[in-house]
Amino acid sequence: MQDKKVRDVYNAYFHFNNERTLSTDLDSELFSVESEGCSVFVDKTRRYDNQIIIHEFSSIETLESYLSFYTHNLPPEISVEPQAITNELTTWLLNRDFMPEYEHEFLELKPDEYVACTDKSQQVSVEQWSHDNVDDFLALLKTSGLECSNETWQKKRPLYCTDTFRCYVAKINGEPCAWATSYIEGEYVILANAYTQESYRSKGCQTALLRARIEDAISLGSKVVLTDVMPNSTSSRNCKLVGFRHVGARSVWCKNRDSHC
Repeated sequence: MQDKKVRDVYNAYFHFNNERTLSTDLDSELFSVESEGCSVFVDKTRRYDNQIIIHEFSSIETLESYLSFYTHNLPPEISVEPQAITNELTTWLLNRDFMPEYEHEFLELKPDEYVACTDKSQQVSVEQWSHDNVDDFLALLKTSGLECSNETWQKKRPLYCTDTFRCYVAKINGEPCAWATSYIEGEYVILANAYTQESYRSKGCQTALLRARIEDAISLGSKVVLTDVMPNSTSSRNCKLVGFRHVGARSVWCKNRDSHC
């Protein structure tokens, strides 16, 4: 699904997210294994950073060796690319009490494929916030229900609103009401997290933030803009309307929480 360059970009983004997470101030214990067939991430200090991505199915023995890195209390999510799916792999996953939970769709956009908009919303304005606004950005994040201690924020705040992790804010009538981020890795840009406050939804905030991030990426000379979305979602449709194309998908399998194995 992904060539090595794109895979390396997503791996870099994974490591960055592991560092910037606001859910804990514990030092990361992340280690990863990269093989031709799998990308493996293990970190007992961060629940959601335990993942196995299967690019090509090799053998059950190899998968068993990777699974041994994890504990019962912190099982990995296992993401499977279409070319890796076999009856043997499906049987192994089910026998290990993993169940298919959802899918991720991966999209790419090259600058010359971008469908520019000549009729932009006059209601929504977008700003890219510099590091001078980083504490205000945290306050906006907290409107989504985020909890973050002051100790954690002091450790993580240097990573936000930077040239690498760019933070954008949508406003209506001068009031911040939505936000989105981009991660820069060389000539690649990943469109990362986004959120709109409930009372401002369906007013064009995310479309404006999507276009602002793409146009910023193009202005930086980026060769490819990357993102992942839920298939058949509003996000997927909005991205395709501006020129993104489908390049692959992964099925995500999670451990059955009722399992005693």
